[in-house]
Amino acid sequence: MKNRLAPFGAILSVLALLAWISSSARNDPSAIEVEEPLAASVPEPSNDVPVLREQTGGSAVPCAVPLGWRIARVDESFELSRAEARAALAKAATLWEDAVGPGLFSNESDGALAIRFVYDDRQARTQEQRRLVTHFDEVGASLEAERVEFEGRRQRYDGMRRQYQDALLDLDQRVTTLNDSIRYWNARGGAPEGVLSELGTSERVFDVEREALTVRGREIDGLLQQLARDSERLDREVEAHRREGEALQAAFPVVRFQAGIYREAVHSQEGKVTSVTREIRIYRFDGLDNLVGVAAHELGHALGLGHSTVPGSVMREELVQTDLPQNASGVQPADVEALRSLCSEL
Repeated sequence: MKNRLAPFGAILSVLALLAWISSSARNDPSAIEVEEPLAASVPEPSNDVPVLREQTGGSAVPCAVPLGWRIARVDESFELSRAEARAALAKAATLWEDAVGPGLFSNESDGALAIRFVYDDRQARTQEQRRLVTHFDEVGASLEAERVEFEGRRQRYDGMRRQYQDALLDLDQRVTTLNDSIRYWNARGGAPEGVLSELGTSERVFDVEREALTVRGREIDGLLQQLARDSERLDREVEAHRREGEALQAAFPVVRFQAGIYREAVHSQEGKVTSVTREIRIYRFDGLDNLVGVAAHELGHALGLGHSTVPGSVMREELVQTDLPQNASGVQPADVEALRSLCSEL
């Protein structure tokens, strides 16, 4: 049987270590904070201690501006620096302040609104999809460049073929004229010496031209055969690329999951709110522009707003509930109206 009583000195050592970690995290903004384990749902507490709960309908304590925010955690697997994360959050805050007015948010090293980038299979799926889509697009661009190059070759072949046929027709006409002259002089018993010499020279020249055109014709036929082979190969590659696109769509169907959430816990005493613990967790984004949209959406919840049905709204649910990269068009007038109706002082 295991001994359930740890030595008192060991307990003190562990507590001291946890206290040191907590103190270091507060003093060093770049430190990764100790957090509660991620869970699909938050268990009910056994006492009156409040717990962080998702607030899709907006903060239960809205309009607490300026909201001081800080980057509390960025998992390395996102391949996102803290500077990039801060810049994206600052841009998201600016979306709101440009529409509503300054003073809604502030970036503070000890800000009460913690922003945590938590990496899980959602972002892993997004990164893998982006890698495959990027490769698919690169192959598509390469095939398109090859198609354009092939079309240029085909047009050059057509031009060469027309030139060859024109030259062959011109030679045939001149040979016909030469044969007519020969028949003419033969009917009269022969041509004078000078004319005969001229006719012989023309005949030899025409023979050389015809030989050159014969060689040229073989070259053009070879180009035609090569074009036919390249066309068949290009058609096969385009078809394979099309099938790859279908397989990519099948492997990554549109699904719904949370890209980010806003959570808070309201602390009260004797029926009065004493403080609010706030956090935003970002689980998935596809590029920095999409990250700005996701962050702006969750900042809207922190201000107190729920979801919006206005097209293009930064608060529309679809922005954070699908794996398709969607970027907010911006804070809409309806968003501003909703916020000002909630917070009359803004």
